[in-house]
Amino acid sequence: MSDPTTPAPTTPAPTTPALPGPTPPLTSDPTVAALVLAQQRERRLQRRWILACRFASLSFAAWYLEIIIIEGKDSPFYIFVNLFAVLTGLSGFIAFNYFDPPLLIRNLHGEDEALRRASWAALQPLRGELLPTMLQDLGLAEPERSRLVAEIDLEDLRRRTAPRLRGDRKRLGRIWLAVYLPAALAFIYVVATWEAGP
Repeated sequence: MSDPTTPAPTTPAPTTPALPGPTPPLTSDPTVAALVLAQQRERRLQRRWILACRFASLSFAAWYLEIIIIEGKDSPFYIFVNLFAVLTGLSGFIAFNYFDPPLLIRNLHGEDEALRRASWAALQPLRGELLPTMLQDLGLAEPERSRLVAEIDLEDLRRRTAPRLRGDRKRLGRIWLAVYLPAALAFIYVVATWEAGP
């Protein structure tokens, strides 16, 4: 018989698994950790903008098909809806270039020495994520590209990526967005209210 004074064994309460979040930076330096997280946020934002452009482009293309096939309208005017779908798809290139080169690479070309050192340190755990595409865009083929992803040093990376800092891509992106959004809204209104002549 069990001793009534002995407490019964307790079953530990089930724990709720933690929700997935950003990959924690592998560093104890708060500045480097903040840069890693900032770069990851920028990459997510870039992907969202590119997906949004693709979705909008497909929406215009679907609208064009709906007008021609379902509504049976055959006015040549509606060809512009299809052309606008192509133009919207090209906005994905603007979105990609807006964030290119990535934040950490841009920081390597700045005048703040402390920020350059911290950005170089933050780049180390993200080499495999950021460098392959960039080196490919610079025209480097395998196996040289994979070797540089693992071995490229700060000065070599700065030298190779310097041409990508020419021009104000962010300014171009803001101008494009300021022009495209009003033009898209006006275009949608015109198409929605268009009545073909007899």
